[in-house]
Amino acid sequence: MLAPLVIVLIALGLLAGTFGALVGLGGSIILVPVLTLMGIFPVRSAIGAGLLCVIASSSAAAGVYVRRGWVDVRLGMLLELGTVAGAVAGAVVATLLPEAWLKALFGVFLLGAAVLMWRRPPSEAEEVGDTVPEYHARNYPLGLGVSTAAGGVSGLLGIGGGPIQVPLMYLAMDVPLKIAAATSNFIMGVTAAAGALLYYGRGEVIVALTGPLVLGVFLGAQLGSRLARRVQSRVIQLLLLVILLGLGVLMLGEAAGYTAPWRGAR
Repeated sequence: MLAPLVIVLIALGLLAGTFGALVGLGGSIILVPVLTLMGIFPVRSAIGAGLLCVIASSSAAAGVYVRRGWVDVRLGMLLELGTVAGAVAGAVVATLLPEAWLKALFGVFLLGAAVLMWRRPPSEAEEVGDTVPEYHARNYPLGLGVSTAAGGVSGLLGIGGGPIQVPLMYLAMDVPLKIAAATSNFIMGVTAAAGALLYYGRGEVIVALTGPLVLGVFLGAQLGSRLARRVQSRVIQLLLLVILLGLGVLMLGEAAGYTAPWRGAR
């Protein structure tokens, strides 16, 4: 029974890592709710595994994006100051909240991020390919403050902060969508590491099951970061909206007591 489960976990990690590298979310935004909804991991163990997968995704994708010139290193290092502090605080707060509250928070957050992304579709002038369009990031104080909140969400939910950082950079700081996604990949590894240490120290990381996920995510992030050049920003936005909306509804349903059909009776 263990071998099929390992294959499933690697496949899940591969899909999540590919998608996460494309949209700058690290893949754990898919893995945490999917692992929880399928009943493979308790929610806090899923969050710990998600944080470790974010580290793997960031390590794999950020190197590709930095070499390509898509990462705004100066902006990324600034926002990282807030996200790391927030991640440690969020991981501590997570021990004080019931599982239903964590699921409800995750669901509300996902739907909110979808609304933010839907508000402004990317324009042709913002498209990033072999050349990076000229842009000027703004609202740095707002970015630092919101990134601290993003780090807190990372520590609470195991998602690396990307679902807040990408809309923040794109909507509030006027950074092109692909540059925002690449910079988010650059930031979130350090952010996730800060929270992952606390989850591991509390014994909430199931190492035997997390290992295959990390392997799949690492390989998927390598693939996704190479596909990003060929994928239009509007396609990335559409994929992001569909995933955010679908998972948000499912997690809110779980918080309200609904059991997903494939989970069976509780």
